[in-house]
Amino acid sequence: MKVAREHYKSPKDLPREEALTPGSPLCAGCGGLTALRLIHKVLGEDVVIVNAAGCMTLLATYPFTPVKSSWLYTTMASAPAGAQGVRDALDILQQTGRLPAEANRKVLVLAGDGSTYGMGLSATSAAIERGLDFWYLCYDNEAYGNTGFQLSGASPEGSHTSTSLDEHTQHKKDIFGIWLA
Repeated sequence: MKVAREHYKSPKDLPREEALTPGSPLCAGCGGLTALRLIHKVLGEDVVIVNAAGCMTLLATYPFTPVKSSWLYTTMASAPAGAQGVRDALDILQQTGRLPAEANRKVLVLAGDGSTYGMGLSATSAAIERGLDFWYLCYDNEAYGNTGFQLSGASPEGSHTSTSLDEHTQHKKDIFGIWLA
């Protein structure tokens, strides 16, 4: 599966080939898996996924992974740092001729909202500050979903989680505003 173009007007324009094989250890109807499937169609087969610990980590469990591309599993807070290492390695391989110059490998950070809005925020901030060439996909279910739906920085005001005594009184963090600052 190669990406024929970089811009799509609708999902109907996406390639029909799949970068994920059928079957998955994730929950039936998982929205994050659908998002990963679609972004994989946009990015093409030449992508390295750097995954922060969370629900999506189940996709990298050998020998049951449905993912055809490369996958690096990291701790919850370090996916952007791992992405920096992958990007640097790819660039060095191209500069030394061990990876063809026309190879356009993309680096995708895949993280849940717990990592994105909380534990991994400083690593993401540093990656953005350094101008890291990467894509970022946050699976935002507004709580730490993989460990029992505890309160996270993505939990909206008025929500109830497994660790909140009453309804949450703070607004959800404006992650894009933080990243742009």
